Amino acid sequence: MFKHKYDEKNSVVSVTTIYEYEEFDKKFNKLLSQACSKIKVPGYRPGKAPKEQLLARISQFEIQNQVLDEFLNSKKSDIFKYLQDQGIKFVPYIDGVDIKDSKDKDNKDLELEVTFATFPLLENVKYDDVDVEFSIKQISKSDLENEKQAIFSKFNTPEKVEDKNAKSKLNDIVNIDFKGYINDQPFDGGEAEGYNLKLGSNTFIPGFEEQLLDKKVGYKGEVKVKFPENYFVKEYANKDVVFDVKINEILRNKYHKIDDEVVKKLNIENVNNVKEFDKYMNSLICMNNLTKAINNYLEKLAHEVFKKSNISIHKFFLTDEMKSMKSDFEKALNTNGLKKRDYLKLIKSSDEDLEKEFFNQALEKVGANLVLMNMKNNIEENDKDYEEKYIKTFEKHFPSEAQELSKFISYFLRIFEKIGKTKVVDEVNNYISKNFK
Repeated sequence: MFKHKYDEKNSVVSVTTIYEYEEFDKKFNKLLSQACSKIKVPGYRPGKAPKEQLLARISQFEIQNQVLDEFLNSKKSDIFKYLQDQGIKFVPYIDGVDIKDSKDKDNKDLELEVTFATFPLLENVKYDDVDVEFSIKQISKSDLENEKQAIFSKFNTPEKVEDKNAKSKLNDIVNIDFKGYINDQPFDGGEAEGYNLKLGSNTFIPGFEEQLLDKKVGYKGEVKVKFPENYFVKEYANKDVVFDVKINEILRNKYHKIDDEVVKKLNIENVNNVKEFDKYMNSLICMNNLTKAINNYLEKLAHEVFKKSNISIHKFFLTDEMKSMKSDFEKALNTNGLKKRDYLKLIKSSDEDLEKEFFNQALEKVGANLVLMNMKNNIEENDKDYEEKYIKTFEKHFPSEAQELSKFISYFLRIFEKIGKTKVVDEVNNYISKNFK
């Protein structure tokens, strides 16, 4: 006989069961006797010392826990079936056990309350009133040229730019000195000399690298950016920062001439000359831009939906993500030769604040992932008619990958249809019609 309390707000369910005292007492005394028989007391054979000396060397609390564990293990399948019959989606691991005080003083039976984490309730999540921008980057001549050079990079070698009038470009390596200021005050970790930064690597704060494009060697100036809202140093998060920057030198790959012979060495299907290679690259960039736009839209939408929905997530689901974050954090500290206590002192924070930051970041990431999983739920991956919708369109551009690409695009369009984002479906179809003729 079980009873339960379902706390949806905190994502836990508690099941109450009774362990009859006589059964408990019998099992407890049996295990206690077995433990006593193994205790060695100087001057006595094992288990033959006075009882009070034997008991003094035994943790009766551990024996009690062992008895309760064995009892609950014997009841697990019954408890699981009971919860399933109630229609409650729970994690089949015991999160906690509490022995409740009996209101009836004459009743010695143990009332055990067993707690389980429950899965977040996502069935009623609404997508209609939540939206984010869906934007597909349009291809430019510079995009085409940069991607072509990236493919041929294995034939290239970086060299120092000697031309004093030459200006920095995407994928150049600039050697810089920099010093950052927040509210006109220098901050720890915001200064370096002789730092090699590849433009376009997204190594620095968003917006930093872009402001060093089209600059000459010897350039001195200010780079104005803003720390991300989720920046790992809480004290700097969402704050404006100004960097004084000097470019010491520019390193640029020496590009080999792209001709038909070099193109053939790439072994791209149905691509045998520069003209065919340009057409292929144009299609490839368009496809990359489309898939990035789809993934970015779903990711941003999932985050917004989670933020605006009252979805409760039990700490059980955050454990692995927090462990991963902490591991990455420790590695970053070791890489920079810092100890945790020194780092916390540096950023004027505490262990408690850091733990809260890990928790909040894990909560947002896991929450968004769960929303994304819910979007994909019940989407059939083997709808042949739908999956083959774009094969003929794509096989002109990607003969070997046309079927997989059609399957990929159609799968995500069905997700958009499921959550009511038909406008996005139309935009994707228009983009495909325009760019994959």
